[in-house]
Amino acid sequence: MFGRAGEAGAGGAALALAACGTPGAQEQPGGGLSTKPVTLTWAVRGGGTPEVRTKLLDEYKPLRPNVTVEQFDASGGIAPSIEKIAAGLAAGLALDFINGHLASRQLIESIDAVQPIDDLVKRDKLDLGKYNKEALEATGRYESKLYTLPYAYGGDVAGVVYNKALFQQAGVKEPSSDWSKPWTWDEMRQAAVRLTKNEGGAITQVAFAGFGFWVHTMIMQWGARWLTPDYKTITSDAPQTIDAYLKFTDLVFKDRVFAQSPGAQLGSGDAFQNGKAAVGLPCCAALNFARNMRGRNIEWAFITMPKGTVSSLDVSPIVMGVAKASKQRSEAWDLMKFMDDKSRLAGAEDRIPAVLPDIQPWVKQNFAEWPDSKSEMLVEGMKTAKALEPVRYHAQWQKMSQEILEPAWKEVMEQKKSVTDMLKAVKPQLQAVVDDHARSRRK
Repeated sequence: MFGRAGEAGAGGAALALAACGTPGAQEQPGGGLSTKPVTLTWAVRGGGTPEVRTKLLDEYKPLRPNVTVEQFDASGGIAPSIEKIAAGLAAGLALDFINGHLASRQLIESIDAVQPIDDLVKRDKLDLGKYNKEALEATGRYESKLYTLPYAYGGDVAGVVYNKALFQQAGVKEPSSDWSKPWTWDEMRQAAVRLTKNEGGAITQVAFAGFGFWVHTMIMQWGARWLTPDYKTITSDAPQTIDAYLKFTDLVFKDRVFAQSPGAQLGSGDAFQNGKAAVGLPCCAALNFARNMRGRNIEWAFITMPKGTVSSLDVSPIVMGVAKASKQRSEAWDLMKFMDDKSRLAGAEDRIPAVLPDIQPWVKQNFAEWPDSKSEMLVEGMKTAKALEPVRYHAQWQKMSQEILEPAWKEVMEQKKSVTDMLKAVKPQLQAVVDDHARSRRK
């Protein structure tokens, strides 16, 4: 899959738990927790099913019996979710708690929806060392202040898996599942050719069912970027970025080892799940992938990402924060800490926790059904995962993707334009969007 991977969402109408007391009750002076009736509004994007959320909030109720939590539906993709929250705020909705987005930057620069929490973290001595530091800095901080905390991992490559039988049949050594010794890009390319089958001019088996999201999965293995970390300059024409894409498109068009390569005839459905691809890069949630493999009679296991200069899963924390509109800051923070503790909200979504010490027990419990899947390697994978390409966290990402990047990539995949020409052509278009956004922020 070279397009944008699916994003988990949460739906459901507003839910009130033990709706007693007066909505909007103020917290105690000095930031203490109120003993008076309090109603909090939770803007939900993610959070599992309505039934799971009800169970989660039922667990919270004995701890804070005076607190009622109402849910505001902010489900859908990133942009639609932000639009829902913006509409709610414009209508006077007093939000207190927001979850399910990729980064504080998007929430701040698009709708100014969250507030800094540094003082609350310091007051309660919350250990920030329990999160992936690089991911926390990229998604939680904005202009040196901390606005959100990660609670779970999602992303375009939640794991890399291989079909043991296809590797054995091709006589190819099984890839590494050790992040300290990942298989290399060259090893991968040589193996990919041997794992691909051609019959009568048609490709009937491929090495790869896909490679995550074309905008950043492959280039992050080479340390390349579309946008500088200061969010000011587009670098799509940089030699390092061009070289990374050339390495990838050689696999697609020259070696023809992908399900999307010209001449591939693999039938309908996911090529890995159908046994016609030796390697798959499932998106979003590794546990959902494992469940979807039930009954498919394929012996699979997790492996590392092929290494360029680094080897990293293409994952991103999903964040939660105290809404800027909240008049009950300490109460909202208390709910947020509850969701963080024991990785409750991550568990509700069946996602790998962002709290690093919680990952190993989560993996052990949830992958017990697949003892030979090498699932323990996911623990180290989340610890060492690199932060996403900055362009993905830009507030104008949706505009750049829909109006510029996707049409440009379509031309590359249809072989109407070389990837080098495409990367050079989109630079001024993307830079214009970045500059226009910066000017609007200054105003």
